[in-house]
Amino acid sequence: MKMLKKIFRIFLSVLMMSLGLPVCALADNTESNLQFNSDGQFKILVFADIQDDEDVEQSTLQLMAEALDACEPDLVVLLGDNTVATGYENQYKAIEAVTEPIRSRNIPYAMVFGNHDQEQGVDKETLLAVYQEFGCLTYDADPGLYGCGTCNLPILSSDGTETAFNLWFIDSGSQNSDADVGGYDYVHEDQIQWYKDTASALKEANGGETVPAINFQHIVIPEIYDTLYNRVSSSVSKSLTLNFMGNSYSYIPKFTGYTGLVCEAPCPPYVKDGQLDAWLETGDIIAAFHGHDHINTYEAECSGIDVINVPSAGSNAYYRSYTRGVGLITLDESSPENYEYELLHIYDFALQDGSLLGDVEGGMSKISAFFNKLFYNFLTGAQSLLNTIVSPFRTK
Repeated sequence: MKMLKKIFRIFLSVLMMSLGLPVCALADNTESNLQFNSDGQFKILVFADIQDDEDVEQSTLQLMAEALDACEPDLVVLLGDNTVATGYENQYKAIEAVTEPIRSRNIPYAMVFGNHDQEQGVDKETLLAVYQEFGCLTYDADPGLYGCGTCNLPILSSDGTETAFNLWFIDSGSQNSDADVGGYDYVHEDQIQWYKDTASALKEANGGETVPAINFQHIVIPEIYDTLYNRVSSSVSKSLTLNFMGNSYSYIPKFTGYTGLVCEAPCPPYVKDGQLDAWLETGDIIAAFHGHDHINTYEAECSGIDVINVPSAGSNAYYRSYTRGVGLITLDESSPENYEYELLHIYDFALQDGSLLGDVEGGMSKISAFFNKLFYNFLTGAQSLLNTIVSPFRTK
C-alpha cells in the first residue's frame, strides 16, 4: 500500500511540475488553514509524554483543559508517547480521550509519534488513521519515508497572501534496529533529504526567501550532550562519568549552557544522523522542541539553534511534581526569530482561583502547588547563582 501511494505521489509531482506548480502544493496540509491572527500572533501549546491508556488520568485531562482555556492556542502539538493502550480498541479509546479536550474546544492539533506509541500491538499507520479520524492535521507527506507522520504544516501570514512560517513534524522512531549499536532510533537519511527538498521548495515558492521554522520531534538530537555537559578525560572512571557515543562527560552539567533544569541525562540516539547539519545548511530552523526526557526543562542553544525539552504533561508517565507542565510558544509574524517560549507548570494552574486540579485524582492541591513552585524557583535560582560564579572562568 505504501508503495502504491508513493507511486501515485510521484505521478502527481511530475504532473504538477509539468504545469509549473511547486511540488510542495501536493502536501495534505493545504486544508490546515493555519494563519497568523490579525494581531500578528500565533500560539502553539505543547503537551509532551501524556503516555496514558484508555482510562486517562483525570489530573492529565484537567491540566490539559485548564491550559487550553488559559492559553487559547491557535494550534496544539502532542509531542510523542501520547497513548500506550493495548490493542486497537483500547488505543482508539485512548486517542479519543486524549484529544477530546482539544477537539471539544475546536482547536486544530497535530502530533508526532514517540518511542512508545506503537509498542502495544498497533502500528503507526493505523494509529495515524485514528488520529486523522479525530481531526489531526498530521499526515504522511511521503509514505515511502522511514517511519510515519513526517510532514510539515505552513502558517500563512495574517493577510493570507504568503507562507510566513513553517512547522516540521518528524518521526524520530522507537528503538535502533541495529543491535550492535542499540539505543533509541534516529531520524533517517531519507527523512532528512525530504526535509531539505521540501524546505527548498518552500523557499522557492517564497520568492527565494527562507521560510523560518520550528521542528517538533520526540527524541532529541545527539549533539545535546556537548551542549549540556563538559567532556572529561577517558581515563576518569566510567562509574564517575556519563558515557555517550564513546565520550566521557562530567555528571555536573554546564551551568552556563542552558536555562531551566537538567534533572536526568538526555536519551538521544547513539547515531549522529546529520540532522543538525541539515538544519544548519538549510538555515530555516530557529528552534527544536522535544519530549522523551520527562523531567527535563532545559532551554539550550546548539550551534545557534534553540533546543528545548518540554517535560511530561501526563501523570501516568514518570514525572516530578515541580517540573510537570506544558509548553507555550508564541510566534510574532513581524519577527519570527524572536519567538517566546514559556513553561507553564501544573502548579501555575493549581494556584489559580477556580482551578479543579486539587479535586481530581493525581492532581495538586494549592498547598502542594505553593511548595513545588518554591522548590523549582529555589533550584533555578541556585543554578543562576552558580552561572554567575562560573561565568568569569568559562573558556571562551
